[in-house]
Amino acid sequence: MGKIYGYIQYDSESDRVLQKAAIDKFVKDKYKEMSTEIEYLEEEVKPYISWKNRKLGKELLPKLEKGDVVVVSESKRLGSSSPEIDLFLMYATDKGAEVYEARLNTKISGY
Repeated sequence: MGKIYGYIQYDSESDRVLQKAAIDKFVKDKYKEMSTEIEYLEEEVKPYISWKNRKLGKELLPKLEKGDVVVVSESKRLGSSSPEIDLFLMYATDKGAEVYEARLNTKISGY
């Protein structure tokens, strides 16, 4: 397994804290046998801003490698519309990364 990235897109501090708690719990539950370190990428940005114009597209996506894991609290944090979210998931999958939605405890990318 590669690195684990937690992505948080928030509007308020309380929103940020809730998302981080959901991601922390998911990673702890899923990888309990392993000592896991989460590299967080947090940004206070409006949800209608395209992922291409956020740290998500400019910083995280370019450094993703095969075996990496991206965890978000909810899939809606990845983009402003379903097609945009799907496009991010396609790019992440093409790089060999997996994307999980913490609150649903489910993988939302991949084959």
